[in-house]
Parts: sequence; structure tokens; C-alpha cells
Amino acid sequence: MADPLFLSVWLTGYSPLALTIYFQKILEVFPFSTLKLGSVLRVYAVSFQEVPVFEGFIDTEMDASEAASIVQEFVHDDCCIQLETKWDLYQWDGAWELKPSRVCIEVHGPHFERDVLNPLGEFEPIWIDLGPEGTFLPQPASDQLRPVQSNIRSILHFADDLQSVLAVERRLLWSETEDNLAERLSLLIDE
Repeated sequence: MADPLFLSVWLTGYSPLALTIYFQKILEVFPFSTLKLGSVLRVYAVSFQEVPVFEGFIDTEMDASEAASIVQEFVHDDCCIQLETKWDLYQWDGAWELKPSRVCIEVHGPHFERDVLNPLGEFEPIWIDLGPEGTFLPQPASDQLRPVQSNIRSILHFADDLQSVLAVERRLLWSETEDNLAERLSLLIDE
């Protein structure tokens, strides 16, 4: 199984009191799948080793304001708000096809214990699992780059949209196996 591709985001003036505001703003710009509705919303306290203090399935279009208000009462500086959902990306299965692809969005309080650290080993308030890195890399059996370029552009548009609604200090696109993944993706987009 391919390693996931992550987007870590740090915020200027980050405050744990604003976790639900950050969460709502992310959802307002996230390009949810139009091919398949359905998301799982969770709030974890302390760490992922604990049972979620809240878990709910949303089978309609996402209402960012409603999702933020649902989790508000469970939010503390040691929690993680997590949304597992889908976005539409081209996927290779013998041919390129636009399909719903899993994505996991997390907003962390500063005292939430995480198992996976970014390459910098630093706390990041926003962590997004964008899906398998292979979705964003050329497939050896395909001579088409356009689907891969489209998927990469989806990341770039989303990252830019985050920048427009949040005070983004910096962001890092990374996987556990690629040191220079962002550089490699940048080269693909230019081809």
C-alpha cells in the first residue's frame, strides 16, 4: 500500500480557543466530493488511543457552520477535531478515472498527543492526509500526465484557498518516503 501524502499547516497567532473557527474555515473551502456524499466527524480527547468523545456520520452536503457548532462543546486544548471525507481525484486502476478519494482533516489543540510527526518534528495545528501519494505521481503503465497534473492542481488550489481564509504562517507537503516530494510534484505540473 502506498504511503499517504500529508499537508501540514502552521498558523500565525494560533489559539486553541479558535479550534472550531479554524475547522469551519477549512470546511468552507474544502472541495468535497460531488460523486459521493458522506463524512465521519470525530472529536478525540488527549490522544487517538482514547475512544472519541464524539462521533457522527454526515450523509448530506457538508454545512461548515453546523459541523463546527456540533463539535464546539467537546473542544479543549488537548483535543483533535477530525473529519474523514472524500474529494474527487483521478485514480489509476488500469485507466485513469475520476473517483471519490479519502481525505482526513484534523485540527489539533496544542496538548493533543500525536503518533505521526511531520519531518520537522514540530506541532502543527492543521494536519491533512490527502490520500495515497501514488494518486499524485505518474503511473508506469500510463503515458498520461494530465490526470496527475489535475490531482496536483487540486492540492495547490486547496492550499491557496486555505491561505485565503486562515492566517497561514507556513505549510509543508510531505510523505514518509519522499524527501523532495514537493519539488518532484512541481516539476510534474510544469510538464
